[in-house]
Order: sequence, then C-alpha cells, then structure tokens
Amino acid sequence: MMVPSENISRQRGAALILLMLIVIVASTTVLLANVNRDDVRTRRMSDTQALLAEAKQALLQYAVLNPDMNPGRSFSLPCPDIDASGGLPEGVAHTSNCGVQGASVIGRLPWRTLGIAAPRDGASECLWYVVSGSFKDADAATETMINSDTNGQLQLVSLDSGTVLEGVQPQDRPAAMVIAAMQPVAGQTRPATVAGSQCSPGFLPADFLDSDSGISNATISGVADGVDAFATYSGIEASHNDRIITVSRAEIAARIAGRPDFDSDMRDLGLAIAACVANYATTNPGGANDRRLPWPAGVALADYRDDTDYDDLDNSMFSGRVPDIADDSNAATGNAVGRVLTDCDPLQVPQWSPAMHSLWQDWKDHFFYAVAESHLPTAAVPSSCSNCLSVNGAGQYAALVLFSGQRLDTLGQVRNAPPTDADTKRDVVNFLEGSNAASIPGPGASLDYSSQPVSTTFNDRIFCIDDNLVVSEC
Repeated sequence: MMVPSENISRQRGAALILLMLIVIVASTTVLLANVNRDDVRTRRMSDTQALLAEAKQALLQYAVLNPDMNPGRSFSLPCPDIDASGGLPEGVAHTSNCGVQGASVIGRLPWRTLGIAAPRDGASECLWYVVSGSFKDADAATETMINSDTNGQLQLVSLDSGTVLEGVQPQDRPAAMVIAAMQPVAGQTRPATVAGSQCSPGFLPADFLDSDSGISNATISGVADGVDAFATYSGIEASHNDRIITVSRAEIAARIAGRPDFDSDMRDLGLAIAACVANYATTNPGGANDRRLPWPAGVALADYRDDTDYDDLDNSMFSGRVPDIADDSNAATGNAVGRVLTDCDPLQVPQWSPAMHSLWQDWKDHFFYAVAESHLPTAAVPSSCSNCLSVNGAGQYAALVLFSGQRLDTLGQVRNAPPTDADTKRDVVNFLEGSNAASIPGPGASLDYSSQPVSTTFNDRIFCIDDNLVVSEC
C-alpha cells in the first residue's frame, strides 16, 4: 500500500524539526559549558588578583612596621621561605639564610612571618615571592643603608609586547614581586600537599613558575647588586600563566613618610648628629677654647652605603657630607676620636643611642655638613666666630648639619648610585634646594643658608651649632 505523499512530507518535516532541536540542545550545552568554564576562569583570576593585592599590603605593612617590631632594623622586606631546612615552620622567612648581601632571592611568600593565612591562588597553589637584595631583611646580609631612596633590583616585562612595564628607570624598579603560579603548564610536576602542611612540599621554582621569550620566572642571578627580570602575559596563555603584582620603591617611601613619627625621628636624628659633631670639639687637646670642628666628607662617594666612605677630607672644601672618620681632622687638631659618629660618647651625648646610630646608617646619605672657616681644623685657637655661617641672613654659626627630605619630583630630583646605576647622588641639587644646593660643596666663608617651610619645592632641615657648641634646629 502506498503512503500518501503528504504523510511522507509530514514525517520528513518532523524529522527535520527533531534534528534541529538536537542541534540546538547540543549547541546550547556546549555554549553553557564554555560560559561556565569562562565564569570559573574569571572568578579564579579575580580571586587571585585580590589575593595578590592582600599579600602586597601585608608586605608594605611589614616594611613600615619592621623598625618597631625589630628595633635596630630598617624599612626592609622579609626574606622568602626558601625550603624546608633550618627547622623553621613553613611560611616563615629564612632571615639568616637569605643569600649574599645585595643579591635578590626567590621562594615562597613568608605568610606566617607576615601574620596572614596561607595564601592560595585560583589553582590552590601557595604564592611565590621575590625580594630585591637592596631591600631584604637578612641579618648580616641586610644592606647597611635602606631608606626612601633605595631602588629595587627587579624588572617586570610584558610578554605581549616585549617591553619593560616596570623598571625602565632605576628608581622605578620594583622592590619585590608576589607571583601566583596558577595551573601547571607543560613540563611542570608539582608535589601534592601533604597532611599537616598548607603548601606543596616542593620548593623547586621551575615546577611552579613559567618561562617564555628567554625570561624565566623560576631563576634568579643571585649576584650582588644584579638586576633580574620577570615576565607575564596580560591574559592567560596555555604555556605561561603566572600572575604578578609588584611592590614599588615609591609605595614603600610613601608609607615611610606617612608614619606619624617620621618627621620627629628625623629631627631627633639631625639634632643627635649635630651634637656628636659639636662633641668632637670638646675632646680637642687645646682645652675649652679649642672649638675646632672636623672637615666634611666628600659629596661624591664610591659607595654611599659604606660608612667608611664618609671620611673627612682636608681639601679646602668647607662643606660636604657629614664625616664619620676624622683622620685628616685629627692630624690638624691632635684629637684622638677616630670616628665622629660611630665613636660618639653617649655619656656626653645621651641621645646618641645604638638605635640612633642604626638610624643614621640607613639615612647617612641624606645628611650634609658645613663648617665655618673660623672653626676648621686648621683655624687659629682660641676659636671665635669671626667668619661664621648664617641662616636666612641671621645668626653666627660654627657649623650646620642639613637633612634632605624625600626626593622632590617637582624639581626632578633623582638619587641613583653605583654600582648598579650611574651616580646622581654626587649632584647636590638632587638633595638640597635653594642656597643650600648652591653652597655645598664649597670653600665659601660666611655663607648664608636657607630654611623654609616644607613645600613641593623645598624640604631641607637645618641643625645649627653655635660658637659655644650649643645645638638647635634653625
């Protein structure tokens, strides 16, 4: 029996509709799966970025509070948790095993030292961390000078464009980086977390951190004062998915300047340094009327971190940096004090405590010194202010100690130094302003220095030593 043609048409139409429904359902299922996968990826990325930001804030908080938590320490950053050695719990900074002085170090973020929970990224991996050698808090391997002008030793490179995102200029190099390793890529094998631990027991960076275009996030030079590059894509790539956040020198400097006690600490340090300089004269063998003071140190130094480079110079200059070593001065005065600051007598200068000496070590490149011609080591005795210094046209001062505040961007001040960078610290205009910058270094007699309210174009502070060796801020 023949089936009517209209029935055949209906069957074909129903089959076509059914096929279309199957295609729609399948396409919708695939689309929803992709949407769900994208949603998961987006959430993981968002959660990871938030985690990195929290870790960064913990590091900044550590830096600004480290002198309070560890008296005598500077505004430094913790060392990483580098391995399971030393009997230290996981998440604790390896402070006493942190490479050579000046060398950057990589390892796990020391979450326990930072006082935070173990931070896991979107792939449930604990965060990694690299700290510049110039900023690391590493016992004897800590740099002898860390302050708001300290530059980092890291660079961040874009793998999308091959350009340096952070660190083109020395002052823009990051002080530290926090890295989220995310999912493993080809060739990476990561040991699973074991019972009782928060993170994987593996500490081999290459098992977690990625490489591309000749830059490996898993390797570091370990060279003192070396600069190391790290890289990231703007998105997630199958072969490279590290997420990185940086901690900049400028961010640390802002936290330091924002401390409520920073201004008073620098004032106290300036007064204490001036008191130690004045105390040098009290130990001259010529008696109470012999108030000759030491020569200044040079302005340009081989290594601004090394206190032995703050050595006085009998070179006809009456101003420069504050000297510590006083051998040239002693040859003229007969004084036996070897070092003006390091040997400053706390019985004579009670404010010169070990903590104050440590503070000077970190800020020594910020202090300058001018001595009047009548109080040079080679001047006549008895000492008198026949040819002395003034401030804003007033006063007769035997010497001045000047403190240079934060670098002023409005004046284009840049304070970079060897051995990593070309020396701009030798240029006084990068520290001092107005007539202060014009007078140092110099042989000048009866020079007038400037004191003004702090502004975007001036932030010098002056501490005066009068003819009777009395110290005051002026």
